[in-house]
Amino acid sequence: MTTEIAEGLAIRLRTLARSIDRLDRLESGSGEWLANFHATELPDAATELMLRALRTAADPVNYHLLVTLSEHPSRSLTSLLETTPLTRLPLTEHLNDLVQVGLASRLIDTDHAQITAAGAEMTAFIRHQIAEMIKISRVNK
Repeated sequence: MTTEIAEGLAIRLRTLARSIDRLDRLESGSGEWLANFHATELPDAATELMLRALRTAADPVNYHLLVTLSEHPSRSLTSLLETTPLTRLPLTEHLNDLVQVGLASRLIDTDHAQITAAGAEMTAFIRHQIAEMIKISRVNK
């Protein structure tokens, strides 16, 4: 796995941790959650986010969306609808799954989706593994 995937997902993890920290400070005023998170929860949270990203990218529809987004810097939802058999609501849910794990981003004001650096690297990683698998399969006939 490339470090770009880890870096991109780490940004997502930090964003999530900061959001929870803000809520913790508002609720309790202590700010203790973030210190405890780094001391005890970080390895489990990082593992969970990485595995979720892998599962999400492995979904055939999500992988198709990642490939499509990797080929164009920004795609409108209308143009993405043309590349799948999905209707708008299911497409939105698939994109939201990709956004939640840090593989894509949504620009609500322009109704566009974009691939993140982590999403681009994940897509490249999967494509490379598929190409290697095909190459090995042909050699060992």
